[in-house]
Amino acid sequence: MKKKLALILAMCLSLSTLFTGCSAPKPEKEAGNSPAKETGDTFDGTSTDYKVALMIPGNLGDKSFFDASFEAIGLLEKEFGMKVDYVEAGRDASKYYSAYVDLCEKGYDLILTVSSNGDDALTQAAEEYPEQKFINLDGQMEEIPSNVYIMAPKNNEMSYLAGAAAALKAKELNEGVIGFVGGMDIPGINEFLVGYIEGALEINPDIKVAASYVGNFTDTAKGKENALILYNSGIPVIFAAAGQSGIGVIDGAVEKGKFVIGVDSDQAESLKDSRPDMANVIITSAIKNIPENAVTIARQAMNGEVKYGSKGFYGIKEGAVGIAENEFYEKLMTEAAREQIKELKNKVINGEIKLTDPTGLTTEEVNKIREDVRP
Repeated sequence: MKKKLALILAMCLSLSTLFTGCSAPKPEKEAGNSPAKETGDTFDGTSTDYKVALMIPGNLGDKSFFDASFEAIGLLEKEFGMKVDYVEAGRDASKYYSAYVDLCEKGYDLILTVSSNGDDALTQAAEEYPEQKFINLDGQMEEIPSNVYIMAPKNNEMSYLAGAAAALKAKELNEGVIGFVGGMDIPGINEFLVGYIEGALEINPDIKVAASYVGNFTDTAKGKENALILYNSGIPVIFAAAGQSGIGVIDGAVEKGKFVIGVDSDQAESLKDSRPDMANVIITSAIKNIPENAVTIARQAMNGEVKYGSKGFYGIKEGAVGIAENEFYEKLMTEAAREQIKELKNKVINGEIKLTDPTGLTTEEVNKIREDVRP
């Protein structure tokens, strides 16, 4: 549905107040391809009439990133009463473009997606369907089409808290080294690493961080192999920023009686029924609140408030990221440690702690940060 009629334009002002009573926080800053950004049209109708689709450029069942995005469907239905369709496009990137085209042809008001896996396909579809609106709930695209909006969670902020948690757990166990297993040695994953290192150094300026990479986000066996190497060297806790490969890291922690920090969703909560042994070694998870972020941006899209062609950065202050504070966190982390992490969280929100912006770091700068704390 494309709201371009003069009648609709005349009604925009009055309709813009339809959802403002419960509007969510705006991003801290925005970046894009040009100084002037145009918002979408205010939706003419009730939220139950608003048609939304979610394109998942991967597979469900990872107990992490894609599963978190899928949870957005239920939350959007609950919050707005809307019917949300989705397509699980799998790992074959050659199928992403056709998936987008199929959704565009069906006339959705908004097409959501997650990750940068399908950026090329998204760009092509956006150019070919200029009236279609797209929002990536967790993207890193730099050259942003005029009908695409990128939500960029501040991975370094949640990872900062994860690093503090890891260092505090290591301190409790009289250890001075912690681990990190990333999916791939790429900028998006090194955002997690840089924040993790800074959080750990906040607790222990002398701490060492051993980092390794699986090489992909789907190989649980290799994830476990990487984890076992680190655990066997005496490392007590690993932050697994590796997608589905991170399940292997958790399995390694179970085998060795060690600990792990999950990523993207509350992995202990998602595993406690099917794999309680895994849940019981996850001290916390660095969480992107993707379902809640979907509600935030859908509301803004209906209000005509989204600045397409740009990117918004969302952190702890905006409620977009954080760490899991569940029963396992309370059981596996001391009260004093939890209180210290809470204080650090508040300092980030208040601006008392300024973290390194990893999006502007060169490869050489990331390498130096990594080498400076290598065991």
